[in-house]
Amino acid sequence: MIPREAVQRIAAALGEEAVEEHPARELDGLAVAATLRPADGEAVARALEAVGACGLAAVVKGGGNRLGIGNLPNREALFLATERLSGVDEFEPAEGVCHARAGTRLAAADAIVRPHGWEIPFDAPGETATVGGVIAAAAVGPRAHGHGRPRDLVLGLEVALASGQRTHCGGRVVKNVTGYDLNKLYTGSFGSLGVIEGAWLRLRPLPERTAVFEASASRLEGVGARGLAAARRATARAVAIAVSVRGAECDVRFAIELAGDAPSVERDAAWIEEHCDARAAEAGAVDRMRALQGRDAEAFGLRFRIDALSSRLEPVLAQLCGRCTSVLVYPGLGLLFADLRLDRADAGQVDSAFRFAARSARAGGGSFVCESAPAWAKQGRDVFGAAASALPLIESLKQRFDPGRILNPGRFAGGI
Repeated sequence: MIPREAVQRIAAALGEEAVEEHPARELDGLAVAATLRPADGEAVARALEAVGACGLAAVVKGGGNRLGIGNLPNREALFLATERLSGVDEFEPAEGVCHARAGTRLAAADAIVRPHGWEIPFDAPGETATVGGVIAAAAVGPRAHGHGRPRDLVLGLEVALASGQRTHCGGRVVKNVTGYDLNKLYTGSFGSLGVIEGAWLRLRPLPERTAVFEASASRLEGVGARGLAAARRATARAVAIAVSVRGAECDVRFAIELAGDAPSVERDAAWIEEHCDARAAEAGAVDRMRALQGRDAEAFGLRFRIDALSSRLEPVLAQLCGRCTSVLVYPGLGLLFADLRLDRADAGQVDSAFRFAARSARAGGGSFVCESAPAWAKQGRDVFGAAASALPLIESLKQRFDPGRILNPGRFAGGI
């Protein structure tokens, strides 16, 4: 447990109102009994400096939806929550950009820009998802097919490094830059390199027309090709396929959302109805697919995210359905979320499941991440499935940005 005097020392640097001691909350076997809630970027920097001075570490927490993703922590730590870094403090309707603080919930930000004809282009699962959390985890949902991935939507970031230094990269407009785009480095780094304070986002215009369709099937053959064909329509904003496996049988459900100008949507809607044997559905069909992605997998075992090439989607889906209980597919993104049950707390079963996920990822020409697993199943494993060739670079980046191992220690790829 963290010494009481260390918490008091941090409180002296931040103010009593920014530090909460509470009953221990378990995070992958680590008991976390204190939470820091800095009110602004300057306070984030002071918090990190104080945490480092006390020889402690911090687990960065946004909405909490993605905390289950990560390797086992390897140091005593406290939470550093971004919830007080909230609000859209700049919005330019004429330019289609806004600046949102990291702890701003997606729904709150969307409510501000939507009356002006824009929408926040993030679609991550979880009602409490925040701007900073989505960027840090590079989290996507089904509408990322039409919106784009977070790394392509972030124009600029303000980031506090573990040393307490505050930095920024990019800005409010797209410019040609010399050198590496640090926005892309921080996006998907799971808070292991710095704490995101705020972000400039490229917004998406609200579509003139939307149309939602559902379809079903009882056979797996041709499902991937059918989903890819739908995803290639010009107005396809989301295409999701949910497969439930029951022995030799499966239940397949499609949800398709079209968005754009009215004539284009009507043209694609006619094609979807004819070629996908689909029927018009209520607007929430795609949201229900996103909810499947966000549900807790620990109740039934393991969840793997497989990134695959579109050309190899069909065989990878067939391979996963031969062993998994359910698979959620976003064909236009080349993403598959596969659930495997565990009969008991058996390390051998987990080893076999990780090898299976690795084989499936190789078959798809991509990679895998174990997004959900009980703490005992993570012991001695890298849930990110990082290739050995990438580990020296990951280690080098950690040494450059966080040599004291203060941020999310042990939790990122390679156990950094």
